[in-house]
Amino acid sequence: MKIGKVIGKVVSTRKEGNVDGLPILVVSYLDETLADTGKSAACIDTVNAGDGDVVLLCASSSARMTSKTTHAATDNTIVGIIDSVSAGSKFIYSKNK
Repeated sequence: MKIGKVIGKVVSTRKEGNVDGLPILVVSYLDETLADTGKSAACIDTVNAGDGDVVLLCASSSARMTSKTTHAATDNTIVGIIDSVSAGSKFIYSKNK
C-alpha cells in the first residue's frame, strides 16, 4: 500500500467497459513524512475521495481486489481516505487540522 494526495480528476468520455462509470483521480505519491515524491498516477476511486484528500492506495494485482474493481483494468486503486497518520506518539497528519 501507498499513501498519496488527490491532485486532480481525469475526465474521459470513452472508456473500456470494465472501467466505465468508475471515477479516475490523479494522485501524487507521498513519502513516509507525507512529503510529495514528485511521482503521480491515475487511480480508480472506490471511496469518493476529493481534491486535496490524503488517501490510501493499492497497486498492481491488489488494486483489483475491491468489490468495484474485481474485473477492472487498473493498476492503482484508492481504497481509503486517511483521517490521521502518526509515528509513535507524534501526529504527522490529521485531516481536521
